[in-house]
Amino acid sequence: MNDGKQHDDTARAGPPAPDEHQPPAGTTPDSEQRPLGALAVTGFLTVTIFVFWFGMYALNLLRS
Repeated sequence: MNDGKQHDDTARAGPPAPDEHQPPAGTTPDSEQRPLGALAVTGFLTVTIFVFWFGMYALNLLRS
């Protein structure tokens, strides 16, 4: 496979190739989107914790 030719990949001519995932120069990226799934899970867990917390508090008040 090696036919004796040496390859120098470090010396490239010209500017580096543009990355396909970056927007072109002079444009602004789209506004960031809210992570709606994470917000929904956090809200659900917060409500669940508060319901159990205050439910146990109310049961303890009723017992005494």
